[in-house]
Amino acid sequence: MSDKTSIVSLICAAGVGSRMKLDRPKQYMKLGADPMLLHTIRAMKDVERLDDIVVVVSPTDPYIDEIADRFPEGVRLLRCGGKERAESVVNGLIAANFPRDAWVLVHDAARPCVRPAEVGKLIDAVLSDETVAGGILAAPVADTIKRVDANRRILETVPRGDLWRAATPQMFRVHELIEALSGNLTGVTDEASAMERLGKSVKIVQGRTTNIKVTEPADAVLASLLLGDTAVVPFRVGQGYDSHRLVEGRPLILGGVHIPFELGLDGHSDADVLLHAITDAVLGAAGLGDIGRHFPPTDMKWKGADSGKLLAEIVRLAREKGWQVVNCDATIITERPKIGPHVPAMEASVAKLLGVDEELVNLKAKTNEKMDAVGRLEGMMAHAVVLMTRVER
Repeated sequence: MSDKTSIVSLICAAGVGSRMKLDRPKQYMKLGADPMLLHTIRAMKDVERLDDIVVVVSPTDPYIDEIADRFPEGVRLLRCGGKERAESVVNGLIAANFPRDAWVLVHDAARPCVRPAEVGKLIDAVLSDETVAGGILAAPVADTIKRVDANRRILETVPRGDLWRAATPQMFRVHELIEALSGNLTGVTDEASAMERLGKSVKIVQGRTTNIKVTEPADAVLASLLLGDTAVVPFRVGQGYDSHRLVEGRPLILGGVHIPFELGLDGHSDADVLLHAITDAVLGAAGLGDIGRHFPPTDMKWKGADSGKLLAEIVRLAREKGWQVVNCDATIITERPKIGPHVPAMEASVAKLLGVDEELVNLKAKTNEKMDAVGRLEGMMAHAVVLMTRVER
């Protein structure tokens, strides 16, 4: 990607967050199993179009070392934060050595609930509008707004039709943002206001109202709930399904076990219908898409692939995301051959791939009572359900 189209992100994490009344800066408070900063970093890491992500902390921050080794691969840490946000942003932009014409997404460490999709929406809106110098995520004001005096007596009701609550990320060119944040910053409260002061046009892109900034203790509770089972609920359930045709001239492999039979399953890989269903169940529980996304049948790299190795890779990816298998229940649907004699070997094989004890894998076999294609022995199906639990990463 050229410098002109490069998109990077800078996460500001040098603040103190005194209003939280904690023994450490609020970015290190735990939301569920992980500190808020890690949730924020992972949210930005899931934005596929970013070329680089930099986290800026204070040079004297004593807490970052506790979690720095848990940063996703490729995320850089810079200890150059300043006393004020603008100083941290400028220091970070310079120290990161981003291309001058790159677009930078400046994001608050205290906004862990941002969704990758809304960040993508911001990127598209800015890149498609040549009349603006950048843009920000924001939400329309829904509440009635009152202007008050020093004694909090209402002076007027402010029309809210054109009012928006600014959020982050805020997206601008690196060199223009450095210029905007240099010099007198009186009245500047965010990157957009600095750009506005230079007469630059800034676009509002509507984001989700759930992209909250954690400022008060109650915000942390709400953020945990918004993050859902990633932060609060310790369990997830995934279900998987797969089917393959039975053909001559192919081995029959189920659960990583070779089953003697005159027919085998046809497919791009070894067509292990059971492991494919279990793989999709793990992917579902971990929120990682489906098997076709990771191992597309159009890619010759996976031609004849061992489905056990594919499942092991998905289990590894789920573990990286903070989830491990608790148990698995699966059903194979076929008229022939008899599956029962092979179940113990298959359960042992599946358990090893999932990293659990054999007693936590339960496999069943059913016929279709000679109904439909499975009943005519034209194919075989499998269903799987996997329970996963959150683990420390």
